[in-house]
Amino acid sequence: MATVIEPRPLADLEQDAIARVDDEMARRGRGLKPWTTREYVERIEHVHICFNWLRRREQEAA
Repeated sequence: MATVIEPRPLADLEQDAIARVDDEMARRGRGLKPWTTREYVERIEHVHICFNWLRRREQEAA
């Protein structure tokens, strides 16, 4: 029996991606080569750029 999975809103997926970056920052903070603040901000910016692109694509398709 197949189940239908509701697609999650992009905003939720974006928050999940940011949480993964935060988790990685914390993990690396305990290691030998922690991220600098700049590296952290660059990764967060990358997440926002990707999701903004996805939002534009979604709007163009509608």
